[in-house]
Amino acid sequence: MLTWRGEPFTTGKAAFFDRIPDSQESTAKICVRIKFEGLATTHFAQVDTGAAWSMLGQEVAERLGVLDGDGEEVRISTRLGSIQGRLERVRTEMVADEGKSVEFDATFFVSRGWFGPTFLGYSGFLDRLRVAIDPSTDSVFFGLIASGSKT
Repeated sequence: MLTWRGEPFTTGKAAFFDRIPDSQESTAKICVRIKFEGLATTHFAQVDTGAAWSMLGQEVAERLGVLDGDGEEVRISTRLGSIQGRLERVRTEMVADEGKSVEFDATFFVSRGWFGPTFLGYSGFLDRLRVAIDPSTDSVFFGLIASGSKT
C-alpha cells in the first residue's frame, strides 16, 4: 500500500467505478464498494468530498433498521432541496481488493425524504480515513486515521 515518511499511509486498495451500475447518471464519478454490518452483500456508494454528511439510500437504511432511528435530528440542503432526517451510526467496511479492508463506525444522514443513492461525505466518514485516488488505474487507496491524529 502507500507509505508516508516511512510509515503506512494506507492499508487497502480497491478498484473504483465511474458510475453505480444501473444508474442514470451520465457523468463519471468515484464509486466504491462498501459493506454494512448485518448485510451480506456489498453496496456501491459515491464518494462526495463536498458533502457535509454521508447519506444512506432508503432501501439500505430500511434493511439496516435505521430508517426510523432515533439519531440526532438535522436538516440538510441538497441539490434537490432541503431535507429533514437523522444522523445514524452504522458499522461500515471499506472493501479492499488488495491489502486490508477497514471497518469503523460511520455516521450517515437517513431520511424518508432522500430518494438518491448512498453517498460518502466528509463528516463521520471520509474524515476517519486517509484516502488517495489513482485515476490512471481506477484505484482508491485507504486506511484508518489513528485515533486523535488528524494531520
